[in-house]
Amino acid sequence: MSRRVTLQLRTVEECGVRFETGVPVTFEFVRNTEKAPNLGPRFQQDIEPAGFYVQHACGFSQDLARGWVRGVLTLESPLVLSFSDPVDALEPLYGPHSWKAELQREFRAKGRRLSSKLVAAGYDGIVTVRQDVSTSEIVSLRSFVAPDWGRVFQ
Repeated sequence: MSRRVTLQLRTVEECGVRFETGVPVTFEFVRNTEKAPNLGPRFQQDIEPAGFYVQHACGFSQDLARGWVRGVLTLESPLVLSFSDPVDALEPLYGPHSWKAELQREFRAKGRRLSSKLVAAGYDGIVTVRQDVSTSEIVSLRSFVAPDWGRVFQ
């Protein structure tokens, strides 16, 4: 990696899959193909990195709801960090210590520019980990590395 990251990095093992920063990982995912409504700052969509948002399929039944797909994803060099590290119990999950806010501060960018900076730093994905040590939001940045990659999900 060409950049020293000062984020709260995590490691987690979930359903036999180990997620660790900079270590290749292959896992089964699920993804909702319907576009989410734009809620702006409510879930920090206004600062989040661009990419394909998926969830680790661990715990999902084989029967998916309409609009959901299942697949396999390999991340060669993921960034694995805390979903949120609130300083007190009253702080919202999408507050100043969420993964989205931390990345925006660390890389001084948001959206596509943030994703491009993450790729330039050597990452091809983001895996967030909740306090209960389970994965939460996972973002593939592979479309910034291989522009045609995203067509798989459309």
